[in-house]
Amino acid sequence: MLSKADIERTHDASLRILENTGAVVRSASARSLLESAGARIVEDNMQVFIPENLVRDALKSAANEFVLGARDPKRDLKIPSDGFPYVCTDGFPVQIWDHALQKKRPSTRSDLEKWATLADALEAVDFLWPSVTPTDLPPLTQFVGGLRTSYEHTEKHVQYQAVDANQAKAEIEMACAVAGGEEENRKRPHFSSVQCIIAPLQYDGGSTDAVIEFARAEIPIVAMTMVSPGITGPTTLAGSLALANAEVLGSLVITQLARRGSPMFYCFVCAPLDMKSGNFVMGAPEYGVMSVAGTEMAKHYRLPSMMGGLGNTGKSPGFQLGYEKGVTTAVAALAGCDLMTGLGGLNDSMFVSMEQMLIDSDVWGHAKRSWQGIDVDEAEIAMEVIEKVGPKGQYLSHPHTLANFRRFHMPRYADRSSYDFWVAGGKKEMYDSAHDAVEKILAAHKPAPLSEDTSNKLRDMEIAFSKRNS
Repeated sequence: MLSKADIERTHDASLRILENTGAVVRSASARSLLESAGARIVEDNMQVFIPENLVRDALKSAANEFVLGARDPKRDLKIPSDGFPYVCTDGFPVQIWDHALQKKRPSTRSDLEKWATLADALEAVDFLWPSVTPTDLPPLTQFVGGLRTSYEHTEKHVQYQAVDANQAKAEIEMACAVAGGEEENRKRPHFSSVQCIIAPLQYDGGSTDAVIEFARAEIPIVAMTMVSPGITGPTTLAGSLALANAEVLGSLVITQLARRGSPMFYCFVCAPLDMKSGNFVMGAPEYGVMSVAGTEMAKHYRLPSMMGGLGNTGKSPGFQLGYEKGVTTAVAALAGCDLMTGLGGLNDSMFVSMEQMLIDSDVWGHAKRSWQGIDVDEAEIAMEVIEKVGPKGQYLSHPHTLANFRRFHMPRYADRSSYDFWVAGGKKEMYDSAHDAVEKILAAHKPAPLSEDTSNKLRDMEIAFSKRNS
C-alpha cells in the first residue's frame, strides 16, 4: 500500500511531530528518563520534545526476535511469525452476550473462566487476550484477578494490561510464578501487556509507569495507538498515519530508555469517527487500510507488529457483521503483521460473544487459506493424474482426490449443503450451530490445571494485592 517514498515521508513527519509538537508525558519517571537522555521537558504542562537521535537509538536497540511463552511449551509463539499472523480473541470490554437472555450484560469472573476455556480449546486461537473484564471483582483488582483466572483456564500465552506500576509488579510476580522463576520468565515471558497511548500524543501516568516496569522485566509490550481519523487525528489518513506512527515511536523510546533491548510490538487499532453517529467505527474500510499501513511501517522499522482485525460495527450475527469482519480481516492479515486481535468481538469491541468467537474462527480459517495461495511444482501439477483421467473424465473417484481432498478449507460452522437439505434440517443458522458447539466444548474441554503450589501462590498474590489496594 505504501511506496518507499510514502514510508520515508511518513517517518520524517513523525519525527517532526515528536521533536517540534511534542507529547504530554504524565509519568514523572518517564520524564526523568527522557530528560536524562536529552529530550527537552516543559514541566509546567508535562510536555516532552523528543529529538530524532533518541528515536534512531530506540529503533536500533529494540528486540525484533523473541518468544511469547505459554504454560504448554508446544504453544509458544516465535516472533516474528512465519508470515501469517497469530490471532487472539478481542480484548477488554465489560459486557458479554448472554445466549439465554438474548442480550448483552456485564461480564463476570465466571464468564472469563468459560471464555478462556473456549479459547484454549479452539485451534484457531493462538493466544488469549482475556476479552471479558471480571466486573464482579473490585475495580483495582480486576486485571490482577483476571490474569490469575486466565492462567487457570488456558495453557496458551496470555496478553493482558495494567493501569499502574503496582498492577504491573503484581502481574510480573504472577508470571514468574507460572514460568518457574524470574530468569525463565525473561527467556519465555508468560504474558505480554497491551498499553494504550491516549490520542493525540498523550502518555498516561499510571500506564506509562507500568510500561517502565514491564520493560525492565522484559515483558513484551504492545504499544497500541488508537488515533481516530476525524476526532483524535486528522481526517486525512496520511495525517493520522503520521500521528499514530509518532505515538508508537514515542512509546518505543520510553521502553528502550527503561531497558535497552526490551521487546515491543508496534500496534495500530485506528478506526475513523462516523460523522453521523459520532461512533468509533471498526467496520469501516479505513480501519483495515490503517492496519495495512501500520504493518508496512512496522516492517520498515523491523519491529514486530500487532494489528486490529475482524473489525465490525454490527450488533448481532448477520450480514453486516459478516462482511465487515471478512473484509477488514483479509486486508490486514494478508499484509503480514505478526499478531492480530478481534475474535469474538461485536459492535466496535463494546461486547463479545462466545458464539461469535467460533464463527470468527471460520472467518480466520478462510483468510488463512487465501494467504497460503498455491504451491506450483511437479507433484502439485499432478500431470500423471491429468493424463490418466484424460478428456471427458472425472476426478472424484480417482485415488489422488481421496488422498488430497482434506486440504480444502472446510468451515466448521458455515452450512455448505443444498437449500433443500438445509430446509429439511430445520434451517439452522450459523449462530445456532456455533452455540451448540460452545455448549459441547465447555462440557468436554478441560485445560491442564496449574500445579497446586502455583495455584495457591496466584490466589495468595491476588488476595494480597486486593488488600493493599482496598
